[in-house]
Amino acid sequence: MNLELFIARRLLQRKQKKAVSVPIVRVALVGIALGVCVMLLSILIITGFKNEITTKLSGFMAHLNITAYDCDDSYAGSEMVLDDSLWTALQAFPEIKQVYAYVNKPAILKSGDEIHGIVLRGVDSLFDASFYEKHLKEGEYPDFRTLEPSSDLLISAAVASVLGVSVGDKVVAHFVQEPPRARPLVVKGIYDTGFREYDEMLAICDRRLLQKLNGWTAREVSGVAVELFDMQRIPALEIEMKDRLSQKAKDEVYRITTLRENAPQVFDWLNLLNMNVWIILILIVVVAGFNMVSGLLILILDKTSFIGIMKALGYRSIRLRRLFLYIAAGLIGKGLFWGNVLALLLAALQACFSIFRLDPATYYMDTVPIHFNWVYIVLLDIGVWVVSSLMLIVPTLLIAKIRPIKAIQFE
Repeated sequence: MNLELFIARRLLQRKQKKAVSVPIVRVALVGIALGVCVMLLSILIITGFKNEITTKLSGFMAHLNITAYDCDDSYAGSEMVLDDSLWTALQAFPEIKQVYAYVNKPAILKSGDEIHGIVLRGVDSLFDASFYEKHLKEGEYPDFRTLEPSSDLLISAAVASVLGVSVGDKVVAHFVQEPPRARPLVVKGIYDTGFREYDEMLAICDRRLLQKLNGWTAREVSGVAVELFDMQRIPALEIEMKDRLSQKAKDEVYRITTLRENAPQVFDWLNLLNMNVWIILILIVVVAGFNMVSGLLILILDKTSFIGIMKALGYRSIRLRRLFLYIAAGLIGKGLFWGNVLALLLAALQACFSIFRLDPATYYMDTVPIHFNWVYIVLLDIGVWVVSSLMLIVPTLLIAKIRPIKAIQFE
């Protein structure tokens, strides 16, 4: 039987209202609980923010993009031929969620006296439009299953505001090419993701329409977008895909770019947010640890007579140190428990009711995002418990300096 653990449990279960250490220990417990709550909320919000931003980015640009090797224009791009060997190679990857071909073409939209430059992205009926349907504000997503190329257009609320149009209105798309061309299009739907930089830049239309304007065949496109089930697989899959496509391709040489390469400034910004979170975590862990150190010192001083009696009975200092470490670990566990309860309760309320709002023009979303990553939560709890317990080893050294005779007489 572990005698130190048994005594620690009995001392933790006893309610000593008159003890000097009780209020100090309670303050330390509250400090740990609040610190854990703030750390957990920071992680849940930052991971939610990153998840929301990357989800929106992948909706606009996909996780991986396959284009012609000589493509030097990310907006228009040069044509590539949809080879059967390319589709065969892509179907061999179980990590791939969706593959679709697209055509990009810059245009100037004109409505009355208003004009706006934009990039039209042409897709077909096989395109998974769930991203745009999720953020649809007015109208509906265009139907590209018609026999003839559709003139329907999906634009953002920002573009609709600039042009002063709504669902059902006509706009004229002017294309700078030789010879210059113009096509009347009908606004079928209006979406709003809150990601203004991309909302103002991208509109969805029928791929066949853009292919016809470019003089391309049905197999000529600007690129192929690849969506994965897990974003963490992007780096590994990029390398593997380059090897396989280089072996399968016959006449085409492809360039594969990742989501990070297409939007490096956004990911650099998200990395800065990671640094802020680490600073917050380190500061709060240190503060919470010192709270428990002070609490444990007061507890040792309060139990000086008990320590003296145990030493007089032959109890060694190292076993007494272990006893007080058990007591401290139990107190830290209580602080962790209530900190988790408070953080998860607040996070659940925010996730369900969106209590705290944000300015979409600044944060790319209209509410504080929450993402429950249970791995991070467990790792944070373990890390706080381990670091705090290690910090408490130092104050227990005081036990070795306590003399039994003086300790028994201590009041």
